[in-house]
Amino acid sequence: MINSDKFSAGKMRTLLIGLGIVACLGGVAYSFFTIQKESGEEGQYAAAAESLSSLARQVAVSSQATRNGQEQDFNQLAEQVKQFEAQLTAIDAPELNDEISMVDLNWQPIKRAAQTLVDAAPRAIFVQGVAAELEKNIKPMQRELSSVVTVLQRQRVSTDTLIAAQKAPWLLERMARNVDRTLVGDSDSQLAADEFSSDAADFFRIIEGLTRGDELIGINKVTSTSAIEALSNAFRLFSGVSTSVDRIAGASTELRQAALARQTIVENSVPLNDAIATLQPAIASLAVGRLYDAGNLLILFIAPGLLALGLLVTMMLGQRRRDAYTARGVADVNGVLEQLSKGDLTVSAAEDNSVTSDIAQGLNKATQRQCQLIRDIRQPFEAAVDEIDRIGNSAQAQVEKGRELTRSVVESTETATEMVRTSEEIKQSTAEAADTSDRNCKTVTQGYELTKDMSKASADVRESVQETSKTAKRQGELIQSVTAAAEYIQALNTKISVVAINTRIEAEKAGEYGRPFLGIAESIADLLREAEEEGRKIISEVRMLQNMSADNLASMENTVGTVVTILEYIDRLDSSLEEINAGSDAISEIIRNVDEAAGQSAVNALHMSSSMAEIRERNLEISELNETAQKGVNSLQRSMRDAAQNLGQFRIEGDSAYQAAVATEGDVSDLESIRAATQVYREEEMSALESAEKTRASL
Repeated sequence: MINSDKFSAGKMRTLLIGLGIVACLGGVAYSFFTIQKESGEEGQYAAAAESLSSLARQVAVSSQATRNGQEQDFNQLAEQVKQFEAQLTAIDAPELNDEISMVDLNWQPIKRAAQTLVDAAPRAIFVQGVAAELEKNIKPMQRELSSVVTVLQRQRVSTDTLIAAQKAPWLLERMARNVDRTLVGDSDSQLAADEFSSDAADFFRIIEGLTRGDELIGINKVTSTSAIEALSNAFRLFSGVSTSVDRIAGASTELRQAALARQTIVENSVPLNDAIATLQPAIASLAVGRLYDAGNLLILFIAPGLLALGLLVTMMLGQRRRDAYTARGVADVNGVLEQLSKGDLTVSAAEDNSVTSDIAQGLNKATQRQCQLIRDIRQPFEAAVDEIDRIGNSAQAQVEKGRELTRSVVESTETATEMVRTSEEIKQSTAEAADTSDRNCKTVTQGYELTKDMSKASADVRESVQETSKTAKRQGELIQSVTAAAEYIQALNTKISVVAINTRIEAEKAGEYGRPFLGIAESIADLLREAEEEGRKIISEVRMLQNMSADNLASMENTVGTVVTILEYIDRLDSSLEEINAGSDAISEIIRNVDEAAGQSAVNALHMSSSMAEIRERNLEISELNETAQKGVNSLQRSMRDAAQNLGQFRIEGDSAYQAAVATEGDVSDLESIRAATQVYREEEMSALESAEKTRASL
């Protein structure tokens, strides 16, 4: 009760000190609120100055990002310019007019340059898109044009034609470089735009000359179907760029102005950042000056701070006392735990400490329960003693059974002696019968092997025939497939003829303007390729038919060889069966001779069988008893040794449990000696039976 009152008084004191500290902190918070209210506008100005500094850097970064020609970069730049204007307008303080004027003076060139970039955004985005499309399509176009060059090299064309075809891929690469130079907007961007226009015109002229032929520049018309298709594919890939040549040439001026604008922004970013850096200290000094005008607010900081410090020191001293009181209780509990870890269950923890009293009570109760549990464990040791007595009785019964077994073995030995004399009379007949039986066994084994060989040969014939049937079926299917492919090729040829006739008629009607019929020519090329694919398919299937026919011939040859082998096996099997019959006759004669001698030994054999049956029963009983004793002894050994080791670690009211365990272990060792003696005695008694078995085996 006294400890509880002390604890309640300590809690109340801590609560009061905490309330005092909270009150002091409330006074400080009120002081901060008052200062913030007086200097709120200066805080907004400082935030605006920070935003100006960040936006100035973002504008510089976004202006350089517009080199990529992405629309979102230009939109982001325009939005950042608007935000900078809004933040600059938000700073409205007469004391800061000089600093704001410097910021605005350095901002105006950047603003005009940013507006120039925003105005040039459509052209820059368009040129960037054309450059990306050309970059994506240049490799496929060059592959198509290279295939045209390869075809022309195999044909007899003029040198000008071959040079023009080789020049086309090079023109594509130079056009891509000139588009990139125009997009950069440097001093030679106009020259790059002019070169792009000139190269595009040359490219058009070369493609037109290869398609129609141009006698003025000496280019022959391409006649190869694959080359015409490659030229069509290359021109289709270039069509997106061809419609944009004039716009790209006209965009060089704006792109050059955009590059100058980026340079202007880079040059003026440093002075602008310096002006903003000058504005920020001015805003800070403005706020400090107003704060010093309200010096009476400092009292609100000093008084609550000193009071809170005193209350905090008081709380720390009280907490130190409580910590020392708790440490004493914890040390007492730790000492008890250390003794328990050593196995001493007679110790108890002090319960007079208010902090650790619950822990000490629980620990003492747990120790008492453990002591009671160890006392209860002693009871199984008494049951173990009774179990050892029963095992001793079982061992004695084993000794009696062993003696009875010895007498039975002596009788069996006498009977075996009688059988030896009888067996000598039938030894000679038995030897002859054994020789004849060996020969018959070998002959039968040979006949069995021959039968297996014949079965295997029959299985080979069956598999060969089945394989031949499957191959024939597959050949029929392939022949049907070849027929269908041939019919399909004939239909394709008919279509190709019709399309070719229509193309020729339309070309004659159109004259030089027959180029729109290029799609018809492409359809013809597709049909031709499909016909070629079907032709290759037919060739492949015919080859498969040839291979299958060869396999069928080989399979039939194997079938013939297998049939011949089966006939040979059958002949050899007949000879073996004749030998088996002759051996069987000889065995029958020998068995009749043995039958007379075996009758005399039948009586003695019956007596021997009875004795051996009795020996077997006794052996089974002895084995069961030995297994029971073995399991019981092993179980008791493990249990008692484990219990003795575990209980020896604890000390409760003396060492009686440990001594009982040691004594029980001695009893177990006595039982081991009894079992060993029984085993030795049984082995000595069984020596006579082993001698009898060796004598019978020699016969």
